[in-house]
Amino acid sequence: MASNSDSIYNVLTYVKRHPDRVIFKPQEFTNVVTIGIPDTVKVANQDIYFPSDRLSVNLMTDDFLGEYGDLLDHFYELTKQTKPDYRDVWITTSHLKKEHLFLLDLSFE
Repeated sequence: MASNSDSIYNVLTYVKRHPDRVIFKPQEFTNVVTIGIPDTVKVANQDIYFPSDRLSVNLMTDDFLGEYGDLLDHFYELTKQTKPDYRDVWITTSHLKKEHLFLLDLSFE
């Protein structure tokens, strides 16, 4: 299942390491971070995790949260959330062909 993907982990790591190479969308919601990543960045299984012009939505598993909690915490700190913690993370992805971007949207619940 996509929610356990090393591809998602690798993209999140890329964004954390290279914030100057991505676009952070202004926050409309307090619990969401939306990021545009140039589609020139190599992504394994792109057609699965970043389908062209359609959304893929995944609830990340407890195993994913446990293994990559520190990385997810980094993105949680970018939200306007006032709660000290989250239980669930939804990751929405897409390839926006006209914009030449991969969409990465993290929603912390």
